[in-house]
Amino acid sequence: MKDPVTLCTGMTYDRSSIEKWLDEGNLTCPATNQLLGSTVVTPNHTLRRLIQDWCVLNQSNGVERIPTPKLPARLEDVKAMVEDLKYGINVHETVKRLRGLARESDKNKRLVVESGAVQELVSLIVLPANDCQSPKREWVEFKEDILATIVLISSADVTRASYNASSKQMACLCWFLKNGQIEAKVNAAVVLESIASSSDLKGSIADLEGVIETMVQLLREKFYPKAVKASLRCLLTLCATRRNRIRLVEAGGVAALVEFLPGAETRGTLERALRILELLASCAEGREAISDHALAIPVLLKLVLRASGASIEHAVVVLYMLSEYSVNASDVRKSIVQTAATGDPQ
Repeated sequence: MKDPVTLCTGMTYDRSSIEKWLDEGNLTCPATNQLLGSTVVTPNHTLRRLIQDWCVLNQSNGVERIPTPKLPARLEDVKAMVEDLKYGINVHETVKRLRGLARESDKNKRLVVESGAVQELVSLIVLPANDCQSPKREWVEFKEDILATIVLISSADVTRASYNASSKQMACLCWFLKNGQIEAKVNAAVVLESIASSSDLKGSIADLEGVIETMVQLLREKFYPKAVKASLRCLLTLCATRRNRIRLVEAGGVAALVEFLPGAETRGTLERALRILELLASCAEGREAISDHALAIPVLLKLVLRASGASIEHAVVVLYMLSEYSVNASDVRKSIVQTAATGDPQ
């Protein structure tokens, strides 16, 4: 516990845990199963002092003091900040305040989402009227802060922010995707994926110059897991359309995906990469590119033998699509049999 609070039943919980329980619509005390007469929680100062004393006593063992908890944000206060954004009042300071609130707790993130702040922040992401090719550093840093704030706010585990973007905002996101620092590229990819998943703009996003190519570059950032995750999520969303799948093939996506598979560090990223390959295998261009890659069949067979769950299913589907519908299907089947017969596909 870091911020103990007590329910009307007399039971004490950590604030973040009980607030999540209540936000999910539960109206009972988890420990006693009593129906709650009130959902108001009261800080348990006595227990918090005991926890803090314990932390102090164990500092020599690497235990740090817990920070003083802050009161949760109020929706009316957050809405007032959104109004400031809308009318251009203290915009820089308001963005910092919203970001600070979001950092404090998931409940604050959800409040910020409910207030409509994300859409107002997205509306601020536009290229400068003059000097679009080499904007001033101050402008770049401010827009980077906005992107980081949007991503932070949208990371609440209960509420996912949805928003739309105009051609001006899309052009600005594309600029950061191509020209920004690595963190800004990742944040731009996250925002683009959110826009694509909540609208019919998948084709329009992929039409932007360099978007698919930059996603492939991010996929190759092996030492920056956030970039890989953002790239996979965005590509998976964009590949809902056949045209975007062909674009990804033309941008070298098959090679990037196949070469990523052996070193995939998490189950989630492995499954997403295989799911994208499965989508690419649904079109002739994708099947040709996969079957032409020297490592594709050995890597897929290895995953069938050693992976688990959905990863196996996706790998099997890709192999089936290649062996049944490729132009060189008979050669693919021979390759699969020969590779499997070695007993150790690499």
